[in-house]
This record gives sequence, C-alpha cells and structure tokens, in this order.
Amino acid sequence: MNTRDKIIIYSFIGFCINISYISGNLFITNLSEILGASKSFIGVISAILPFFSMLSAPLFARKAAKLRRKIPIIRIGFLIGVLFSIMLFFAYDQYLIFLFRMGMGVSFGAVKGLTNSLATEIDVEKRGKYFGIYSASCSFGWAIGSLLTGIVITQSYNNAFLIPAVFLSTGFIATFFATEKYTSSDYFGIDFQTFKKFLPFYRTLFLRHSVATALWAFLPLYLEFTLNFDRFVISTIFFFNFAFQVVSMPLSGYLSDRVNKAYLVFLGLIGSFIFIIVFTIINVPLHFMLIQIFVAFSWGLIYIGITSLVTSYSSWNERGEAMSGLAMTINLSSIVGPLIGGIIYGLSNFVTMLYFMLPLCFLAIISSVFLKEKEQTPQNIYK
Repeated sequence: MNTRDKIIIYSFIGFCINISYISGNLFITNLSEILGASKSFIGVISAILPFFSMLSAPLFARKAAKLRRKIPIIRIGFLIGVLFSIMLFFAYDQYLIFLFRMGMGVSFGAVKGLTNSLATEIDVEKRGKYFGIYSASCSFGWAIGSLLTGIVITQSYNNAFLIPAVFLSTGFIATFFATEKYTSSDYFGIDFQTFKKFLPFYRTLFLRHSVATALWAFLPLYLEFTLNFDRFVISTIFFFNFAFQVVSMPLSGYLSDRVNKAYLVFLGLIGSFIFIIVFTIINVPLHFMLIQIFVAFSWGLIYIGITSLVTSYSSWNERGEAMSGLAMTINLSSIVGPLIGGIIYGLSNFVTMLYFMLPLCFLAIISSVFLKEKEQTPQNIYK
C-alpha cells in the first residue's frame, strides 16, 4: 500500500472513531441530568469512559506487541463499541448509562491509541504533514458527529447512540483495507522509563486539557439548561470548533515541519488561556460560534506540536509506547477535568468552575517553557 492509500484509509478510520466518540459524549451530561443524576455523579459518568479507556489501552498495546500487529486489536475494539452502543441506546437509567460507558471506554482504549500510532508511521520524513492530515480527518469526524447528534436527539437523547453503532461498524469494515508494518517485538506498552522520558510533554498537555475537558463536558448542560439554547444550536457550536480543526490541524502539521514545535505549543497554550476566560463572559450563540475559530487553532498548535515532539524524541521501537502514553494523558485529563469540574459545578455554577480551574492552564504555559525540540542529527541508515 502506497503513502496516498495509507493516509486515505487511516484518515477514514480515524474519522469513524471520532464521529462515534463525539456522538456518544456530546450530550451525555444533559442525558444524565434528565435522568436525575447530581452534578458530581454527572462528572463521574463523564469520566468513566476515559478511565476505562486509559486502563485498557496498555493491555491492548501489550497484546498488539505480542501479535506484532495492531489492526486485529483495533477490530476487536470496534466490535466492542458496536455492542455497547446498542446497549446504551436502550438504557434509560443513570446507573446503566454509567455501566455501559465502561464498555465504550474499553472500545476506545483499543482503537484510538493504536490507530494514532499507525498514522504517525505513514512517512517518518513528513510526519507532521501526514499526521496533520490524519488529525484533520479526525476533526471532521467530530464536526459531522456534532451535527448528526443535534439532528437525531430532537426527540430523545438516546438516539445519539445509533451513530456510533453505525460508524464503529463502518470503521471495522475499513480495517480490512488497511495494511501495517510489523511492530517490534520488544514493545510492551508504556513503562516507567518511557513515562519519565516524555513526562514534560505529558504534563503540559495534562494541565491544559484537564481544564478543557471540564469545559466541554459541562458546556452543553450549561448552554441548554442555563442559557436555554436549542439542542441543534448547541451541536452547531461544537461543529464550528471541529470544522475549523479540519483547517487548523494540517496547518499546524505544516508549521511543525518548519517551525520550532515547542514555540507552537506555547502559542497554542496562550490562546487556550484567553479563550477559556472568554467563555465565562459570553452568552449569545453567535459569540460561542465565533470563539470556536480561535479554539480550533489553539488546540491544533498544542496537539500537533506535542505529538510531533513526542514522536521526534522516540525511537522506532518505543514510538508505540510514547503514543500510548500520550493517549493515556488525554484520557487522564478527561477523567480529572469532569470529576473536579462536577464537584465545583455542583457547589457553584459553570462560570465559577472555569475560574477555579483556570490556574491549571496557566501552569501548562509555564510547563511549556521548558519543552525543547530535539536536534536532528544525520544518520547513516546503512551503517
């Protein structure tokens, strides 16, 4: 399979994964509210999926190492996701929603990190470019998933779970058109030494993303039940964010091949700090849509910048480990953000929650100052 075919098929698989992820998560806090869950338990419901994703990802990575192949594990993850999406569609109890989201976490633990790892291996000489294209396709999945969710939940929130049932099935079929290089047999998932090596990158992403995940988890709840926005308007606001990521991700990838990657991360974090403050003072749908443009570009710089830094510092044999650690970092922030945010939100309100968590974003900016880009040294591959 040539480079062009690889980027097409991996991008389509990433698209299916993300359209499924956002569809099942976008209004999960609103559904939990309707089912009578407290704000703190809503935070737990939001956090349980990434928690099980984080727990299962290393196990699936280890299994992929033993098989020396990732695609068979990705297929298993897709099938698990289809099963639990169907179960969620029929669930009308907050505790069943909590339970079945555990299964969805296992599913995404199998598919997200391993697919991302495959995408970084398409062309190591132009990793930023191709991973940027892949990430843009994933963002397009978030965008389309947001709109579809806003359309299908008009009558019932549970209709949203039909979308991942369809697209996880589609992603499963798409894997039969994908090829991969054999993974090194000494890759057994994230270990302490690898974690320590990449800790500065993981720490920076974790601090910023914990604030962002709290914001995104409770924003639909705030917009619908506090500001009285229509559900489709809410989904359109999210669409604007992800649609602009389709542009920001390739652009960030292009820049990461030409500009110091650490500078890109720093600039993106400054943007994140500013837009989180803006979220606390706006209350008009149009303003929420416009701010998504800046959100998309700041996140593109952060995500592509840190991903490129991690892959440039990792050897071929440890790249899967490093990417697994990056996925675990995103999952951990997706756990901590909603849990802390849910407690603060339950005791106060959405705006106060953001102000209490904003210092974490400032610490991320400080952390990014210490990130350095690896100096490239010529290597003789025939030596």
